[in-house]
Amino acid sequence: MIPNKIFAYLNSNFKTLLLLYFLVQLFILLFTSLNYTSDSLYYYQLAQGCISNHTFYPTHQNFYNDYLVAPAYINLLIVLLSIINSKLVIGFLNIILNFTQVCLVYKITENIFGKNSGKTAVIIYCFYLSTLGMILMNYTEMLFMVFVLMSIYFFLKKSNLMYVCSGMFAGAAVGVRPLGWVLVAAYLINYFIDFKNLNKNFGNYSLLITGAAIFILGFGLFTYSNSGRFIYTSTNAPINILIGANDDATGAYNDRVFEKGNAGYIENPERFTYDQKQNLWMHEAEIWIFEHPLKWLSLFPMKLVHMFAWDDFSVSKLLVGNDWNLYRIVKNIFSGKFSEIMPGEQPFVKFSYFIILIVHHLYYYSLITMLLTVIFIYFKEIIENPILRILILFSVMGIFIHLLTFGDARYKYPYIITAMIFISPIVNQIVNKKKIKSLTGEYGKNYV
Repeated sequence: MIPNKIFAYLNSNFKTLLLLYFLVQLFILLFTSLNYTSDSLYYYQLAQGCISNHTFYPTHQNFYNDYLVAPAYINLLIVLLSIINSKLVIGFLNIILNFTQVCLVYKITENIFGKNSGKTAVIIYCFYLSTLGMILMNYTEMLFMVFVLMSIYFFLKKSNLMYVCSGMFAGAAVGVRPLGWVLVAAYLINYFIDFKNLNKNFGNYSLLITGAAIFILGFGLFTYSNSGRFIYTSTNAPINILIGANDDATGAYNDRVFEKGNAGYIENPERFTYDQKQNLWMHEAEIWIFEHPLKWLSLFPMKLVHMFAWDDFSVSKLLVGNDWNLYRIVKNIFSGKFSEIMPGEQPFVKFSYFIILIVHHLYYYSLITMLLTVIFIYFKEIIENPILRILILFSVMGIFIHLLTFGDARYKYPYIITAMIFISPIVNQIVNKKKIKSLTGEYGKNYV
């Protein structure tokens, strides 16, 4: 982690740190070329296509895509790009989302553990390079996590209106990614776990579910008025499940299953709508899983490896402006293909990149290690605290959902953000050289 003296200095100059963090983001955005690839490019193209046709997403034309994706996020892009059609607008959106996210991390941590732990969570956040790198990309993760954290924040406020707002932001998270349903499920499980207060809490949770229903219904009717179909979230679950359930599955993204002669191949795919394709792919995945249950389960550890073993899904964009990552580099090293590692880059650039990448991973591994330690030692306190229980349920169930598909380093991003909340009181106590007696006790602030 960060040395104690530096940590203490940052803690006492908290507002200055936030200002510097904002300025660093602004500098990076203005002096870095925005070259989108993969999902970033696809989302951008979807938005631009709708702008060209003077419509929102999805349109009838999109029904012949392989799937519909993140309708709430794509429509937000359409609105922003319709005002100023520049990738810089997406970058500024990311800075706003990033700043909102760090403020929410602070407020939620402060509410559970106290102000000092809140500041500690922000310090941990600001040194996490993957979030910094994401401002150069066009991903759904930050908007999704802002909605999740907003939902948690309003839930903490404990008033009728706030419970409705909490539910609406949970519904908005569903509109960005189907994983938002995991947050809704976490709320419901939390309600039933508190068995003694079922009647007392019924009204609060009813308001929360009502809020989620209001957003989903309202947004679904909006897309219905535009496309004739009630669309409120992504529809790509079947294709992702098939990627993780076929003879060529490795636990990571692998599209060989869609090649001719394999289970996912569709001749003339442009003739079929997204739901027809998804039904076919889901059927093929179910057949394979039922025929190879043990092999499917044996892929779960590899999916975890691909999610958590490295953490540079955006760091390469931040440092060298391309899609290089630790996995590809290590793969080339073991294959003896040294000349193919960052070809065209000067030795100094390669060396600097490796050093920063190593430091970043040491930082990341320390976060993971501390999180696992906190959960192991203070598990009882965690499950007895309603908010921590919701966060841990959200994280555990979310990771399990990813195991049903395939592993990717980017997928763990929401759980790293929640991890910062969990470990902040322990880091705060270590830095201040205080004896760690309780996660939420003497130095914390219990939420009742």
